[in-house]
Amino acid sequence: MIVGIETSALSNRITGTSRYITCLLEQLKTLGDDIKLFSAFHSVNNFLPKKKGVQKFLYRNLFLKKEMDKEYVDYAFFPDYFMPKNFTIPSAIIIHDLSFVSHPQFYSKGFAFFYKYQLKETLKNSPLILTISEYSRKTISEYLDINIEKIRLLQAYSSSDGEINCNQSKDKYLLFVGHIEPRKNLYFLIKTFLKWKEITGVDLKLIIAGELWIKNEDTMKILYEFRNHTDVEFKGYVEEPELSRLYRNASGFVHTSFVEGFCLPVLEAMHNKLPIICSSNTAAEEISAPYSITIDPWNDKSMLEGLDRLYQIISAKEKINYEIKYSSSLMKSQLVEVIDILKSKIKSRVSVSMPSVKNKEEAIEKTLLYSGLFNSGIKKEHLHKSIFDVEINKDDLESLLLKLYIENKIYFKDDTIFLNNNSSFYKKPPAGIVKSKNKKSIKLMNFIPFISSISFSGGTAHYGYENHDDIDLFIITKPNALYIVYALIHVLSLLLRVRKELCANYLIDERGMEIKYPHDFYTAHQIISLKAFKNENILNRFFDNNTWIQKYFPNFFWKEAEMKNSVAKNLFLVPINKSLKILYRFIYRKQLAKNQNKTSLKLEEHFIKLHTNDHRQRITEEFYNSWKNYKARTTSHSYASQLKEKAVV
Repeated sequence: MIVGIETSALSNRITGTSRYITCLLEQLKTLGDDIKLFSAFHSVNNFLPKKKGVQKFLYRNLFLKKEMDKEYVDYAFFPDYFMPKNFTIPSAIIIHDLSFVSHPQFYSKGFAFFYKYQLKETLKNSPLILTISEYSRKTISEYLDINIEKIRLLQAYSSSDGEINCNQSKDKYLLFVGHIEPRKNLYFLIKTFLKWKEITGVDLKLIIAGELWIKNEDTMKILYEFRNHTDVEFKGYVEEPELSRLYRNASGFVHTSFVEGFCLPVLEAMHNKLPIICSSNTAAEEISAPYSITIDPWNDKSMLEGLDRLYQIISAKEKINYEIKYSSSLMKSQLVEVIDILKSKIKSRVSVSMPSVKNKEEAIEKTLLYSGLFNSGIKKEHLHKSIFDVEINKDDLESLLLKLYIENKIYFKDDTIFLNNNSSFYKKPPAGIVKSKNKKSIKLMNFIPFISSISFSGGTAHYGYENHDDIDLFIITKPNALYIVYALIHVLSLLLRVRKELCANYLIDERGMEIKYPHDFYTAHQIISLKAFKNENILNRFFDNNTWIQKYFPNFFWKEAEMKNSVAKNLFLVPINKSLKILYRFIYRKQLAKNQNKTSLKLEEHFIKLHTNDHRQRITEEFYNSWKNYKARTTSHSYASQLKEKAVV
């Protein structure tokens, strides 16, 4: 299956969210599904505004859904809170924290409103909600009024090498790692640290490693007041090697944030066995307890006492052997459970894996059994190209058919071959078909412009349009004329009252000949069953673009298509074609919303698929069960015959 991940928050500069996405990708790569990445900053839609927040918002809501559709994503992860509107592919969102809801005073009113709005729209999609700590889980449950049992954990880990701090630096220092923003409570931290240093006379500095994240009066006050202080050093953003060095050489770690969803810097400090001060009632306490020193981030006295305790540990040179439960194996086990839930929601894309045949006889039996599901045999002249799984030359086919006939496994009726099996799925149409309407429908197609090729498909291909209650058509159009052709068929069939008889349910543009999804035996059989009515050469070009069908039907061959030097792009049709696409997507909006995670109803740039009664899954399951039952029955019959022969001897 294909898993899509929005990675717009994955940047060159390491943040908590980008570290989380990196961990998620590492674990997804171990699970075998194809991974597709989608980012506002790597999209072809590079005309979007360069302001990152606006760019991500517009990309997510205007282009992301379409891009995931084109890549046939089966399920998706959105690791940065939000997902597109009306997105019904089974998905999980990761809510890291709800600080913009629980502590809105740390953000601008516009920012808090914007985040709340996006989250509200996201939750309308009913995604699976994931978070990164029990603290965040309880907060989400409380503020969003969601049953806590419906919120699952998917927790990242640190890739730190876990080296014990070396203290090789000339300067002894306490370390803070994180963004400079109001909720980090840095003014309190620095002020209290300097007060403690003045009281105790301890020779320690405070190093702040992190970039300015939110520029406002509070954060600028921190920089203006302390940037030139000899006991406080602002490192700004630091790259990984420098950050590792800072951890290794630090005497202790301090983090007095008001609110944290997880706090990866605290986890990294634990890997480096640093003594830690962190705020109580935050996720930082959750991940570091019971080894960390917790303080009240609003209380100077609590912080001063915490620094005293921290310095005692530093002076005693105590080694802290943290028990760290956050690991790649934990995240992988949590991820497996999440993916199982998402895959259970994929109903229409679940495909039954058909067992391969053991020999050529079985290949013929399997082929005839599939045809028998539709109360149909196969004409002898068409059997060879329709045989499943195994290459068979025509001479061998003749001798194998004779053998199967002698064994009473098949029988002939005129020039058609049937399997002796009573399984059936589809009822053949009655004989009393109104042929005049079907002929009128076929004549109509000759008057519609911009059609490159027409083929009969489905039941029409099997029984002929004279013996079928409607006419199933597969149509290839000229470039940029897909929706124009469909509109003309739609209008003319209504005017001539043949709308029910004329089923133009699959149309493709010449520019998009390849069927990208799904590549299964059902689709392959639909393709090899096509019968050209107009322009067989274009149909052969279509086969050229879908050679994957020979994986399922290795005896299927077609004439080499004659290639023209150039194909007119019909650019003058583009505005009309695009307008009609918008119109039809509006007309079918309810059906598209219901079928977003299915393959039966699609209105895309290069193809229209309108299989409102899609029997794919039902037929696949019926075929699987019929083949299994048939093999069990023939195996037991063969065994009984062997016993009988031995008894006679």
